This record gives sequence, structure tokens and C-alpha cells, in this order.
Amino acid sequence: MEYECISPGHTCYVLMPMPVTLVVTLRPDGGYNIMTASWIMPVSRNPPLVAVAVAPRRFTYECLRRHPEFTICVLPPEMQDIAWYCGTTSGKVENKVAKLEAEGKIRLVRLSRVETPGIDGALALIGCKLWRDYEGGDHRIIVGEVVECLARRGSFRDGWTKGTKILYYYGGSRFLCIEIP
Repeated sequence: MEYECISPGHTCYVLMPMPVTLVVTLRPDGGYNIMTASWIMPVSRNPPLVAVAVAPRRFTYECLRRHPEFTICVLPPEMQDIAWYCGTTSGKVENKVAKLEAEGKIRLVRLSRVETPGIDGALALIGCKLWRDYEGGDHRIIVGEVVECLARRGSFRDGWTKGTKILYYYGGSRFLCIEIP
């Protein structure tokens, strides 16, 4: 077997595809912000912890520092355009939630244990309280304790059910859909 060198900085692409999520935070003005994230993973079952990588220059990080909770929304393929918009538009420049709601493209769903809502139509909504914030190179590793987890009815039973379609990010402007066999 022959191998070729790949830049260590491209390791993130070697590990793709990864599920596409939206991370909802509370804005300093009282509204909500959405960031698209694929650099996300579970880190513990007890306590239930998940981690998401957030660049400290991003508006989402500013929101998390002011209000230490967030909701992760796991996306189906039909939400790809929303994911692209939320990943390419800064919350500092535009209130993405207000715009998407006004256009009828999203509807917020209240969770019972966090103030940050989820996005209706997502496959799962994971409400988190900030547990730790670690330095991670050019990103911060935000670890949240899961305090609430909701899944779309019929799509999850100890794992995604047959036929569930999940949106994955493949790098650049490329997405793919994986249907659970």
C-alpha cells in the first residue's frame, strides 16, 4: 500500500463527512442566533456531554460567553439551504433567526430545560448548559452538559431508525445525505 502526505491542517477533511447541525444561542439583545456546525461530538455518557468547536472570533462564541447554554439541532437533508445560509452569514451582521422566521423558512420550538429554542423540522434537538470551555488552537472547545434531548417521532430508538435521512457536511460547499439502512 502506498501513501501520500496530506497537510496536517487538512485532517478535518480526512475525517469528513460529519453530521450537519445548527447551534442556537441567545443573542445579547435578547433574540436568538444560529451557527452551522459539523465539528461536534459526544464526549461522555455520564454525565451526558457533547462538544462543539467554535472559533472565538465568531458571534456564537460571544453569545455563549454572555449566556452559557445552547441547543444543537441535527439536520435532515431538506434543511441544507438553511444550514448553508447560517454557516455563511455572520450573526454580527444579520439577525439570521429573525430573517428566516420572517421569510417563513424556520419556526422555533421551545425546550423545557433551556431558554434557547430548537428549529422545527430538525431530526433531534439537544438542549445543553455550558459545562466547560477549553482552548483548542484556533477554536474553543465548548462542552455542554445535555439536559434535554428530543428526537423526531419515529426516527430514533437506541439509534436512528431505518429510512431516516441525515444531512452530512463533506467540506467546501459539498453536502451529502445518508439514509439509515
